[in-house]
Amino acid sequence: MPALSLSDIDTATNGEPRIVDLRLAEALGFKKPRDIRPLIERHIDTLERLGGICRTVRQNPGRGRPATEFWLTKKQAVYLCTKAETERAITVTIQIVELFDAVTGGAAHPALAPVLTRADLDAIDRRARRIGQEEEQRARSALTDRALDRLRRGERIDIASLSAARPDEPAALPPPPARTREESMDLALAHLRALPPELRQEGFRLMHAIKAHSDALKALKAATEAINSPLDTIAEILEREATLIRQTIAAQAGRAGQGDRA
Repeated sequence: MPALSLSDIDTATNGEPRIVDLRLAEALGFKKPRDIRPLIERHIDTLERLGGICRTVRQNPGRGRPATEFWLTKKQAVYLCTKAETERAITVTIQIVELFDAVTGGAAHPALAPVLTRADLDAIDRRARRIGQEEEQRARSALTDRALDRLRRGERIDIASLSAARPDEPAALPPPPARTREESMDLALAHLRALPPELRQEGFRLMHAIKAHSDALKALKAATEAINSPLDTIAEILEREATLIRQTIAAQAGRAGQGDRA
């Protein structure tokens, strides 16, 4: 199970750092993450005194009734760790304390990116479609003008050449800036944090899967390079070992001969 990270701490819910109940359950090692919710309900009074209960309703299209999520403060998460009684409870308790302190400390870690709401994403989608329609209209108008110009000059219309010579061709994008691995990871995390809550968790799971796949490919490459060592080097090693064996046998035979003469 991937360890907890800063990406699991959300600051946009109820104005303070919190962690969603299912992610805490995964880290604690619950076989069914939803089993943490009956545990929360049993200790709801104590959790209420530790910072107030923050609930959100998560829609489940086609999967029955909406589910209630619990967003837990640092104190609430630590308290639930002590009641979970799983093998990872102590480890997760330490992680919770360190991560929440890192988020509230601020200096050592970058601030979490703001979350794009569904309304923001819908507005972006509408704007992108409008830009696409405007570009299509400009391209159609320019191609029509070029076709009419050829007709006026008595030339045949070659649609392929018109498309190849499309006016106002956008300039090539500059190459992406060179980044270190750490900078690339920070940028990826920032983009993932900007996703809505219903997409963010799936994005981080995908990121963990990509990392595991990358590590497996590196191990496979190392094994392949070891197998494909130059044959000359292998032959040289074998020849050297064979020489040592012949010398050892000769030395032993010499000692045996001297013993017989004695």
